[in-house]
Amino acid sequence: MTQNGASPQCVPLAGWRVQTGGGLVEFVIMAPTLLALSLAMLQTGLVFHAKSSLNYATFEAARAGALNHASQVSMQRAVTRALVPYYGGGRSAAELARSSTAATTDLAHALRIEVLSPSRESFDDYHSPAAAQRIGTNARVIPSSGLPYRHCPADQPECDANPHRNRSGQTLADANLLKLRLTWGIPIAKQVPLAGRFFTWAVRTLNPDDSDAFRRGLLADGRIPLVSHVTLRMQSDAIENSSMASMPGTASGSTPPAQGSTEAPLPACPAFDPLCTPEPAVADPSLPEPGLPAPDEDASPGPDTPGGELDPDC
Repeated sequence: MTQNGASPQCVPLAGWRVQTGGGLVEFVIMAPTLLALSLAMLQTGLVFHAKSSLNYATFEAARAGALNHASQVSMQRAVTRALVPYYGGGRSAAELARSSTAATTDLAHALRIEVLSPSRESFDDYHSPAAAQRIGTNARVIPSSGLPYRHCPADQPECDANPHRNRSGQTLADANLLKLRLTWGIPIAKQVPLAGRFFTWAVRTLNPDDSDAFRRGLLADGRIPLVSHVTLRMQSDAIENSSMASMPGTASGSTPPAQGSTEAPLPACPAFDPLCTPEPAVADPSLPEPGLPAPDEDASPGPDTPGGELDPDC
């Protein structure tokens, strides 16, 4: 209180000015950044969800292909069924039919199924006319029966089964591994606004020299490309079709991906011998022994093969 009873008043110092609106300026600066980060995080979660759906669809395609002679139609149908939930799903037959139609329409131009194994060179090495006649097809066929007991198809005993020099770089067992690569693009309708465009821009920027025309087409359509792989043992005889890629072995002058290779050499006995009791090797250039440095030697049949006997000294 002053002497006359009046309340004291605050007088600003000379040169000072009262400032307001600082919080608004900070909000204008930070809000776009926080919004962009939030959208990017949401889009990242949606990409992981789509990748998980594609992984499941790839496994379903491999299972259908393994049971149906590597049929491209069977694998395409399996992928479509597996991705119906992603395209809407449903709780009634009508809703499921709509989602299935949407999936079929979109996947017709946004999905690619590649069969990396067996390759075209695999059929060059292990085609079995007898198996093709049994199935009733004019296409080339790789038999899948009796793999533990033979290196070549039964009707082609003189085939070149040495992976170090044949066209495919595979053994007959390797040629019966179904290896798929699926490429698919997330549709624009399933992307977060702005964040989806940022993702496609980032993919184009980080990989400007992409030689894959299909992936470039997906990016041009505004889709985020995803790739999934799976390997499964064939449960039926593989029939050659147009989805199978050309993967020549090292003997053809190229360097294919390692197929069934191991870092450490296998024991010097037949792979089908559970007791690992080899008998003296018999030189046969057409029958290589897996895992040995000298590819032109092969051990005689083990105890599980017709005519095989246990070694009394083991």
